[in-house]
Amino acid sequence: MFPRCCAGCGVEIEAGFLCRDCRQGLLQMKAFPTIDPLDGGLFFFAYENRIKEAIHRIKFGREKDVTVLLSEETEILLAEPEIHAAITKFFANAGMFRTCAENNSTDKSSWRAIDRNTVRVAKKDIWLWSGIPTDPGRLRQRGFDIPSVLFSQRAQEFGGRWVSLLCRTRKTLPMFGLSPEERRRNLQDCFAVTGNVRGKSVMLVDDIFTTGATFSAAAAVLKEAGAVTVAGLAFCGSIENLR
Repeated sequence: MFPRCCAGCGVEIEAGFLCRDCRQGLLQMKAFPTIDPLDGGLFFFAYENRIKEAIHRIKFGREKDVTVLLSEETEILLAEPEIHAAITKFFANAGMFRTCAENNSTDKSSWRAIDRNTVRVAKKDIWLWSGIPTDPGRLRQRGFDIPSVLFSQRAQEFGGRWVSLLCRTRKTLPMFGLSPEERRRNLQDCFAVTGNVRGKSVMLVDDIFTTGATFSAAAAVLKEAGAVTVAGLAFCGSIENLR
C-alpha cells in the first residue's frame, strides 16, 4: 500500500486529508451570515485552493475515495477538544445544544474554548441530523451521497441521530455558476419533508456553503413542518459571501 500524503504539503499522514500543521493553517471555523429562516450555522474550511480542488474532484470527478478522506478529516476535526467545544458552544446559541450556565454566552462570535466535560447536549430524541438531499439524477451518476459520507457517522458524537428528513420534489439545475437570485429560483419548492420533525431541532449538513440559498430553502420546509430550530453545518464555505 502506498503511503498517504497531506494534500497541503506532501508529508506522510496516517488518516484524513491534511497534516496537523496544514489543518491548523487552513481551518477557518466561520459562522454563516444571517439567513432566514436558518437559526445559525458554520463551516470548517474556506472553499479555495486544495479544499476547492477536493470538492470538485468529488462533485465532477465522482471520486468517492476523496469523499472518504474528507470524512476522515471531519472525524479528526470533531475529535479535537477545542473544536468540539467551540461547535457545541456555537450551536447552544441556536438552540441545538444546552451548556452549563457558566458557559451560556450569547455571543456567537466568541470561540473561547470550554471544557468538554462541562457540556451537556439535548436528549437524543429531541433533535436530528440530516443531509441536504442531492438531486436523484446526480446521485445516480455519482453513486454516493456526499453529506451522508461526510457527516452520518458524526451525529451521535454530539448526542444526535442521523435520519433522512428531506427529499427533492423536482429536478433542479446544478448550482455551480448560478447567481444568488438564480439559485433562489432554482430551489423554489424543490424540497419536501419525509419525516416527523414537529417539536424537533434539526442540524442540516452539506459539503459546501455558498450563498445559503440551499440551506434557507431546506430550513423553510422543515420549519413549516413544525421543526423548532434548524441550524447548518458545512465542511467548507465561500469566504466571499461573508463579506
